Amino acid sequence: MKKTFALFIIISTSFIACKEEKKQETVDKKDAAVTLPYKVNYSSEFEIGDQKYAQLVLEAWKDYDNNTLEKSASLFADSVTMDLANGTTISTKRDSAIAIVAKGRSSLASATDYVDAVTVLKPKGKDETWVCVWAKEVDVMKDGKKDSVFLNENWMFNKDGKISYISQLEGKPPVKK
Repeated sequence: MKKTFALFIIISTSFIACKEEKKQETVDKKDAAVTLPYKVNYSSEFEIGDQKYAQLVLEAWKDYDNNTLEKSASLFADSVTMDLANGTTISTKRDSAIAIVAKGRSSLASATDYVDAVTVLKPKGKDETWVCVWAKEVDVMKDGKKDSVFLNENWMFNKDGKISYISQLEGKPPVKK
């Protein structure tokens, strides 16, 4: 009985090892060409970008939380476009954009962000870099009321390494019952 069980273990282990090797071979092979069902207007080919851009964006987020956004003004290009989650599009000079965001932030007693993920992407063939951030922001209004949102922000750095575009999307956390 012990010999049969030992033989079973050896055969099973060998089978699993062979099966894992086959999986590894599949993973290691170059991806097969795919045909996308939609025309991609911007790009479908990205590579991981320089992490320094993630650091810069998260420093700007920290300055927003600390209500000191003017400290990050030098990160922005002379002209900035922001598509905000509420549907507003702002295309203006850097100082005006900073002033608009700072005014909105000053209406809050506090803002605290909890970053879930950040990635830096470089579209192949384009001279720009994107930083994508997913987070939860908890705001405390001046009357003490709390509100929170899930955020997805996409920050574009232009060829000069300056932020020239921000796209913001938000969702409300589910209501607890």
